[in-house]
Amino acid sequence: MEVQQLLSKYMLEISKVTDEKSLYVAVAEIMRKVVDYKVLNVIVHSSLFYAEPADQIINEEWFIDYLPWVEERLSPTFLPVDNWYVGLIPIFKGIKLLSIIVLTTSEEPTAEVIDYLQLLSYLSGLTLENLRLIGFVDNAREYSETVLNLSSDGIIVFYKGEIEFQNAKSSEIIKNYPDMLREIKTKIDSNEEFFEIELPNAFFSMSVKKIQLQGEERILVTVRNITSEKEVQKLREVDKIKTNFIANISHELRTPLTAIKAYTETIVNVPMTQDEIKEFSETIYNQSLKLEGILNDLLDFSQLESHTLKIVKEPTNIHDVINDSILTVNHLASQYDVKIEFNFDQDLEINCDRKRIEQVITNLLTNSIKFSDKSKEERVAKIAIENDGDFVKIIVEDNGIGIPADKIDKIFDKFYRVDSDLTYSIPGTGLGLAIVKEIVEMHNGSISVESEEGKWTRVTVQLPNE
Repeated sequence: MEVQQLLSKYMLEISKVTDEKSLYVAVAEIMRKVVDYKVLNVIVHSSLFYAEPADQIINEEWFIDYLPWVEERLSPTFLPVDNWYVGLIPIFKGIKLLSIIVLTTSEEPTAEVIDYLQLLSYLSGLTLENLRLIGFVDNAREYSETVLNLSSDGIIVFYKGEIEFQNAKSSEIIKNYPDMLREIKTKIDSNEEFFEIELPNAFFSMSVKKIQLQGEERILVTVRNITSEKEVQKLREVDKIKTNFIANISHELRTPLTAIKAYTETIVNVPMTQDEIKEFSETIYNQSLKLEGILNDLLDFSQLESHTLKIVKEPTNIHDVINDSILTVNHLASQYDVKIEFNFDQDLEINCDRKRIEQVITNLLTNSIKFSDKSKEERVAKIAIENDGDFVKIIVEDNGIGIPADKIDKIFDKFYRVDSDLTYSIPGTGLGLAIVKEIVEMHNGSISVESEEGKWTRVTVQLPNE
């Protein structure tokens, strides 16, 4: 089953999920497309939670001793048992194991199937954790609402600018948030009837009403803590980002897969010259590289989330690393008509993970190329190296479309992509810079960005000169 089909199937099935059990029903259905299993069990907190078929339970003696190992690795594992294989697929979020799927199959899975299962376990972990978080917040909100229904909201009555009456709830709020009273008086003076106040770790909704008591005017203020509602809103925004990410990944995978399929079908079905076959084969190869890059981003991100990504430092000539990165992106630079300038010709050795630092530089160069400004006659991506003894700075600068000032702080966030008319058609998963930042920080380095929208962008990677 192709990755694009797998993700499409996952999105279709996951849209029907309402609770944890229905999630496992959906995951079991998807896994059947990848592994021809006979029995599937879901173990949550050492207890059987779900079985497929419902009346069949896998013998614990076959796998119980391997559970701690799987929990530590957070990677699908298959064990030979007689003429069978027992698969252990962890469902996890970060380094937290949420459940383990145990299944039996007669065929040993391929490396490709293991990769599919790893991706499924990661996506299922995200979904499961989100279900549990929403369930937790919903329960917390239900509890808070029950308490509020049994007791009054905060109520304060002002007379001639001073507090004439307040109930226990309002006394508690003002005691915990001393700035609250000053904020309320400021809003009353500005004649606002409904407003919200944001304090550290808390949100409050206020309503103000003028009333007549004993022939004199007073002001009634009701105070309600709406922190839970704000948290739910933030969770929904995160959920929306994740949903958009899955949809975006599906689109990113579909593009190279469609090209590979079309060119392959043409080679198979249409008489062609040797030169034409070579040209089509090169296109297929380039598209497969794009597909591999997307999958590598997903796997790297999964490893970063589970803290299983390791770096191996060794003496490395940074000049050679940059030259290799330039060779990698040369074809893309030609497509976008971008000139790459790198004039540093000295050997400079630092202690780093060569493969990962090359990944960082390649990603930054790729961004400089993809986000070049087509309206400019000359499009340039420059690389410079600065060495002050303690640190080595790798500077990638371009004269591209730039980054809006209010978006610079967000570009290293996971799943984030700058949303504008200029970036809409540019491919990407929204993971590249997040992975870059993690790799740099794993080297005890730092990364910073400067930019002027419509003019230039400069990214500086600073690594210890060890």
